[in-house]
Amino acid sequence: MATLCALSGPALLPAQAANDIIAPWGAAAGTPAARADSLAAAGDTARALAVLDSAVRRNPRDGVAWYYQGMYLWAQTALKMRPNVFPSQKMVRMVAAADSSLRLAVEYAPDSARYFVSLGRFTLKSGYPLARAAGRMQTNDGVKAAERTGDLPTLAAASDIVGMFAWRNYEAFGNRGLSADGRRVTLSGNDNFQRKDAADVLSSFLKRIEPPTGTDAYNEALDRFRVAVGADSTNLRFSRHLYMTLAAKDRWEELLTVASYRRHQFPLDYQARLACGLALHRLRRFADAKVAFDSALAIMDDEEASRMTRFTRLLRPKSFDKRSPAMDSTQFATLPPEQRRGLEAMYWLMNDPLTLTAENELQLEFLARVTYADFRWTDEEMDLRGADTDRGDIYVRYGPPKVEITSAGNTFTTSEFAANATIIWEYPEQLFFFDLVPSFNTAKIGRNDQDFVNRLRDAVPASFNNLPITNMMDTIPMRIARFRARGDSLDAVVAARVPLDSLVRNTPLDRVPVDFDFRIFDQFVRVQGVESTQGSYAPDSAAERARRTWTKRLGPGINVVRVEALQADTRRAARGTVRLNAVSTSGFAMSDVLLGSKPSLAAGKTAAARWQDVEIEPNVGVLERGATLGLVWELYELTAKDGNGKYRVAISVERAERGGPLGFGFKALDGLGRALGRENKSPDTFTISFDRTAAATATLVEYLSLDMSAAPAGRYKLRVEISDLGSGKRVSRDTEFTVR
Repeated sequence: MATLCALSGPALLPAQAANDIIAPWGAAAGTPAARADSLAAAGDTARALAVLDSAVRRNPRDGVAWYYQGMYLWAQTALKMRPNVFPSQKMVRMVAAADSSLRLAVEYAPDSARYFVSLGRFTLKSGYPLARAAGRMQTNDGVKAAERTGDLPTLAAASDIVGMFAWRNYEAFGNRGLSADGRRVTLSGNDNFQRKDAADVLSSFLKRIEPPTGTDAYNEALDRFRVAVGADSTNLRFSRHLYMTLAAKDRWEELLTVASYRRHQFPLDYQARLACGLALHRLRRFADAKVAFDSALAIMDDEEASRMTRFTRLLRPKSFDKRSPAMDSTQFATLPPEQRRGLEAMYWLMNDPLTLTAENELQLEFLARVTYADFRWTDEEMDLRGADTDRGDIYVRYGPPKVEITSAGNTFTTSEFAANATIIWEYPEQLFFFDLVPSFNTAKIGRNDQDFVNRLRDAVPASFNNLPITNMMDTIPMRIARFRARGDSLDAVVAARVPLDSLVRNTPLDRVPVDFDFRIFDQFVRVQGVESTQGSYAPDSAAERARRTWTKRLGPGINVVRVEALQADTRRAARGTVRLNAVSTSGFAMSDVLLGSKPSLAAGKTAAARWQDVEIEPNVGVLERGATLGLVWELYELTAKDGNGKYRVAISVERAERGGPLGFGFKALDGLGRALGRENKSPDTFTISFDRTAAATATLVEYLSLDMSAAPAGRYKLRVEISDLGSGKRVSRDTEFTVR
């Protein structure tokens, strides 16, 4: 008999046992259960259990007393159990007594649907798979009892529990695969494959059973969740389970229909709005998805909104490589709030595929992933949100797997786990293995695979390759040269080469419109400069890439320059993004080296006081064979002696890839076309140096050209080094260019 007074502990009211447990109900006035309820309400659970123990000893068929005893014992266990793990023998005995008390309650009060619901919730929280599986039968009886009495709230709760039992069955047995040799998947070095061979598993070792297994369990879960939502549409848990089931099979149109109806029924239900956003995003209705997500975040409380948008889910966990300059989530948490907000805004700016579109596609994908993970893997019994589970973490970082398959057993090698399951996710370049105990909802990364996953998250914290726009996006090569301006600002000359051919090819129009956008953002992600234009091009005449140039003033600190192009009808796009770190705006220094056509003095100028006095067509450092490469730079605050500054210029060019002649393919020429300095040539390197004396000014301008008429095609490294002969200080700039 399940009496357990000796195991009582601190007073705990039944409703405190766990979220959404139906509290004890049905005690008539003057009965032992009513007296126990009064004692428990006053905080004396120990005396309440003593009263109930005495009652069931006198009358073993008192279903109400058994029920109250089971609920009070359950409350004291504070059930937050993990598979096959209990904290103590005392807890095991208390859980066993609660279980038997609730089972006796439904046996002696078979018409109480609420008792069946409580038993079902209890067994779902049990730490034993067999106990969970056994509870499914009693909950079915609860559905029948609720149907007989017409108790809709209890019918909804009972149907939801039956649906969860079916869902847990589907989780373990859906999409099963058979191994070629009949053995289960293991990741040990002495078994059927090692981690380095994992990419071949699905193609050569494991084949999914067709038609897919688990279909009956899935359909039962879906039917039960529909009944639960129909009987009690106000319950967020029931609707979340329905969203989970539809999303798991990519039934986006159905999910959108269900969530839209609920959103109109309950305007303040942010969960329904999240479901709409997820469905719309997966249907590629990005503008509508943005509206849905934004409205959901607007009506959440601050804590939940912060949890949903926490971008540290995409950062590296605590880094294993202390030498890496990339920030991890642990370091980020130590920063001041304002700096964290600024870095998060900069992260999303740098990862926005196109500012030409109204939405940030990657940020929407992130919200869709978090929403899906919360729907799919939230475990109410363990108080776990889906995005915080192992599967949720991988899903948020890397998106939907290409293939999901389940194998018998798991990645352990000990026989005690042979009844478990391994869930395998296949991505284009990786596989992930999760161990799942049947009837539980929470799968863990395979024990023997944890080190690999840790190293992968450290090296590749996140990927958005599942987004079509990331695969269709072309690259706009860019080159930026910075020159000092007034105060602590800089002038930036931005050269870009837009791939028009990839944007307009194979279009039926005679003239294809292309939108261009140029923007500069400061360190606070504020737009400091924008220029948007549109051009029209014939598809058969756009083989050459469009060269574009902008000159803009940059403020102090970090700046981000973005150049974009979009063909709106085909959604073909190209993007170039450069982050410019802060540089010194005082003291001896030199500007960046501006590359372009052969430079010359601007009309009407007799000397160059600033870089603007030199005429040059900037380029991104890609030249045709036989061309001349122009160089322009400025030198700042040279040491003055007797009114003059003396300095040495040293220029070196070497092939990035060794091989083939170089030295005799170059010649350095000044602005008038005269040869400069003493050349030093070798098969792979060209160097030249020369001294200059100039009137001492705050800024000196140098411009010259490199004649490469005989230079072979290839990639080259260029270094310009300036030595201040008055102070002995040196400064240099390194860059690259290509001859094609």
